[in-house]
Amino acid sequence: MEPIDDELKKGLASEPLTRNGFSDALKKRIGERLDEREAKSRRWLPWFSAVSASLVAASLFLYVGWMNSQGHLPDVLPGKQEESIAATPAQQTEGQPEVEIRSAVLIGLRADHSPIAGVPEYSSYRTLLLAGNQGKLQKVAEGDGILMPYKTEFMKIVPQNQTGTTEPSWVLNASVASSSNKLRTAAPRPAVSLKVSEKLLFAGNRYISVSQTVRKNEQGKEVPYDYVWVKEIQDVVQSPSKLTMQPASEPHVSLKKLYGDSVQPDLNAVAAGKPLFSNGEAAKVPQDDLGESWAIVRKQGQWVPQLALYGSKDAYRYQLSDVSLTLPDSVVSYDRLAVGWNEIRSVRADAKDAFSSPRNELVGIVSDDEIAVYPFDGTMGRKPLATVPLAPNESVVMIQWAVDEPFIGMWKDSGKKLLSY
Repeated sequence: MEPIDDELKKGLASEPLTRNGFSDALKKRIGERLDEREAKSRRWLPWFSAVSASLVAASLFLYVGWMNSQGHLPDVLPGKQEESIAATPAQQTEGQPEVEIRSAVLIGLRADHSPIAGVPEYSSYRTLLLAGNQGKLQKVAEGDGILMPYKTEFMKIVPQNQTGTTEPSWVLNASVASSSNKLRTAAPRPAVSLKVSEKLLFAGNRYISVSQTVRKNEQGKEVPYDYVWVKEIQDVVQSPSKLTMQPASEPHVSLKKLYGDSVQPDLNAVAAGKPLFSNGEAAKVPQDDLGESWAIVRKQGQWVPQLALYGSKDAYRYQLSDVSLTLPDSVVSYDRLAVGWNEIRSVRADAKDAFSSPRNELVGIVSDDEIAVYPFDGTMGRKPLATVPLAPNESVVMIQWAVDEPFIGMWKDSGKKLLSY
């Protein structure tokens, strides 16, 4: 490889490719390289075309986490054979039309389970991969836990039942999905009352949003303290023996760290409203901590930031309030609806969430009992290409896209290896 080719390769791998593709500097270097190639003899044209096609494909790749400069795909899990289940539809609609599907989507789901028969409240997770095959949208793979694209690999996020001497917990843990780490597998449901429990609200790029409940004994009474945080995925790559009763001391990402000091007026505007809790109590607004606790939540087909304000009467709890901020590409690289809500509800009156593909050929509609994915070519088709049944109290916590080949093929291969076991 010539030095200038090596430079271009490093430019492609150094940072995440956002919805805008290459950086200006990298575009300039590619343009210079193309001019040089045109001056060479005709016998190099086939090789030149292949390189150009690869670079153009990479610029279209909206995969939010493919950004590690070291670059390799997850290996096959030890002892696992590659199983092809590409012909398995996700409740595929009979007689569905053929559509040019140029996107693949990883959907992460969280199911919330109410306490019953001595089992405390807890949440479980699953991930499914939808992709096209000969014009048909199909479920390529499905498995427990959240399979989150991260740099050039995938991270597996699962709840772990961490039991100390007196403090059982149900907390989120992440590990490289292709490793043999036993933490890839979710723990069985908790069987005892939990001192610390966590719930995933969002996963994408290198961030997760987590709600936490810590139950403390105060004057002989168990009091729940509720918190919400945004963390980097590496913050939950931790030892299974780790357990904390002080969530505020754990690593987390503040709004000021993400947006800088310019965010302060937006935070002050939310705090000035002093929202009330249902019992009439005013939320506390500690200025020093304002913006430390916040969440990324799904609202009207979009991931949005919400600021947490706290009150204390019988329990320490938060209330989420909208803040006039748009999440940057470093958090959400693609999150735009190609169709308005009036048209969405004309197709599904029970729609509560929706998403569309980067190529705008697919629109997914989420209702209480299923996800239905429809073709879109400027207007929505009336027959879904595929449907995914949802369990009771199941909601979307991750939507991640790959666009065009070879990236769709890479995701299919990795999804079969990392989810279907």
